[in-house]
Amino acid sequence: MWPLILAFVVFVVLVTLSIYLINRWLSAYLERHIRGRLDAIDQIVNDEQVPEAWIGPYRERAAKLRASGATDEQIAGLAGIARKRCLANIQELIRYVQDVGLSDNEATKRYMLEELRKHEGAWQDDAKWREVVKDW
Repeated sequence: MWPLILAFVVFVVLVTLSIYLINRWLSAYLERHIRGRLDAIDQIVNDEQVPEAWIGPYRERAAKLRASGATDEQIAGLAGIARKRCLANIQELIRYVQDVGLSDNEATKRYMLEELRKHEGAWQDDAKWREVVKDW
């Protein structure tokens, strides 16, 4: 009888520990995901720049391509891929701001949406995007 009770207690402890660890992992994942979005909104709206988390990997790839003797056409192709990805990200941010109650009032929400849409339009312009990637 005692082995059965001991097995049950061990089972309960393992299940409880598993639930606790899964909960911690999910909380950290969600916090990182939400913080990433909020940081991106902050960098776009307040700093008026493409978030480094979005553009950084492309800059690194461009540096590697330059080091290996890539042509300007290849770098321009990579810049086009980066722009496409950044535009998809900002469109997703616009949907996020519209759907989630991020701000304390409607004026703040409207301001964030106006700024995000303004930058989305600017990034679609070839000349303005070239300014963003000029240091590549």
